[in-house]
Amino acid sequence: MSLMTRKLYTFKLLLVLGTMALATGNASAAPSLVIFDGFVGYDSVIASKLDEAKSEVDVVLSSKATSGDLNNICVVYALSKNYMDAESICSEAITKAKEENVSRQTLRTMRSNLKIVSEKLQDYSTASD
Repeated sequence: MSLMTRKLYTFKLLLVLGTMALATGNASAAPSLVIFDGFVGYDSVIASKLDEAKSEVDVVLSSKATSGDLNNICVVYALSKNYMDAESICSEAITKAKEENVSRQTLRTMRSNLKIVSEKLQDYSTASD
């Protein structure tokens, strides 16, 4: 995939996430979750079909998932506000990525997703106390 195509997909995802944030009244300049093209749930999330993405996740969880799949599962859980499972899956994605010797940039992206999810989980826990 070309760099321009990747940027377009990233823009589309940010647009989808921005729309979701505005719909919930949570718009901010905070870092955004990043979903990877070519892995589970990507097309569904880009098309704003979160229920369909969740179904795809269930299928992959019962099989062997790659670090990219696990990253996307983390994002789908986070978008569903299931932050506890998202945090666990994000951590699993990072561990698996190290085993797969993915690029530093990919690891950095996955760590960023974990950080965002962990912050959301902490915010959610604090709000419910």
